[in-house]
Amino acid sequence: MHHGRLLMFLGVVILAGCSAGTNDTESVTGQAMYRERIAVPAGARLEVSLEDASTDDASRRLITRIVIAKAGQPPIEFEVPYNPGDIDADHRYEVHARLLDREQLLFETSEPVPVITGGHPREVELLLRQPGASSDSAPAASGAVEQPSVGRLPATYAGVLPCADCPGIEHHLDLREDGTYALRLRYRGRDNGAIDDIGRWIWSPVRQQLTLDGAREAALRFEAMEADTLRLLDSAGRAIESDLDYTLTRSETFDPIEPELRMRGMYRYMADAAMFTECLTGRRLPVVMEADNAELERAYLEAVDEPGRDLLAVITGRIVERVPMDGDAPAPAVVPVEFHAVWPGETCGTPLADADLVGTYWKLTRLGADAVIPIADSREPHLILDADGRVAGSDGCNRLTGSYETDGAGLDFSQLASTMMACPQGMEQADRFRAAVGQGARYRIDGSHLELIGDDGRMLARFEAVYLD
Repeated sequence: MHHGRLLMFLGVVILAGCSAGTNDTESVTGQAMYRERIAVPAGARLEVSLEDASTDDASRRLITRIVIAKAGQPPIEFEVPYNPGDIDADHRYEVHARLLDREQLLFETSEPVPVITGGHPREVELLLRQPGASSDSAPAASGAVEQPSVGRLPATYAGVLPCADCPGIEHHLDLREDGTYALRLRYRGRDNGAIDDIGRWIWSPVRQQLTLDGAREAALRFEAMEADTLRLLDSAGRAIESDLDYTLTRSETFDPIEPELRMRGMYRYMADAAMFTECLTGRRLPVVMEADNAELERAYLEAVDEPGRDLLAVITGRIVERVPMDGDAPAPAVVPVEFHAVWPGETCGTPLADADLVGTYWKLTRLGADAVIPIADSREPHLILDADGRVAGSDGCNRLTGSYETDGAGLDFSQLASTMMACPQGMEQADRFRAAVGQGARYRIDGSHLELIGDDGRMLARFEAVYLD
């Protein structure tokens, strides 16, 4: 059963009214999820209750409640144990779930879900909704949709916002109904061209804020003043105290840009067709056979043992609208303007929520610019840092143990030791891994990826978080 982060699962079970004389238990199991594209805060908890619903709401009897203290990202798997002796075949039983960040209610089941008796199952899927949302408020599968405080989508917002050292910054923001955005910035008075960004937008009904989470180091936050106006907030989501104009205004028509930027994605080539699933947005885009496509295709075929497998690729790409061969309307596609690299053994991970440095299984994927090659019949290179300042893992040949200290973004490993087994393959890679760990001065976590950075700013090693069942 998957509980989010390795070593970070805490379940609190309350059995209210257990019958004496038996220790046997059964369980209601399932998944809790929601449709909104919003990342769960790191400390959010999931509460799931099993209740006897045979009487009115005021006298419902609690059978069991569980609490998953660090719920992680949906779908969130749960198991609610109960004593069969507490179950009456003639009664009705229901489960109800709530997702909370401290005391703030984020999502909940709008209606309890029947279980156990009356032909109802013991395995269920719980669809959580934001407080106050009706059961029919989910967006339609296609076409323009209505979103709270941002009007109908897709939409373009534009404006010139203040700049500390230039006449102003032109903003062009496209919001799409699938939860993705494209942003183009132009600094007036400069010749550095446009700066494009893509990612996912997140609407917070509690704060009444729109957050743009993309390739930028810091997310951009806006307050929806009206259905056609967005006002820029500071990095903490507070109003900017100024007489200057920080607003973007909705355009009369949707006028999408063709963003061009460095991007990562899972690339797949098969039968003279290729797809690119971009990491930040999750959009699955056909690859246009232009520009540097031949080099991307060649690198892919050299790195995989057979076509049709996904491989992480890094390109400078331009997202365009093209009519597909089997369609009659333009649809998004990606032009590989410039090929940079393929990274075997790595995936997009989870970009909307950073993994924890401590308590996570970090699989080594790159040493400098080189991909890590798995060695047959050997343990994969990895590290696990515990909360007591100890580190354990493997260099792919021998076990590693030692200590570590953090100071802000600084990360220092010490007293590293390893077993001394000689391996027929992979010794050079193992030596490089230990050297990189010993040289690491700083660390950076981006989604599901950890990078060790040297004193000269070069990336020494890159890891990907692996969540174990």
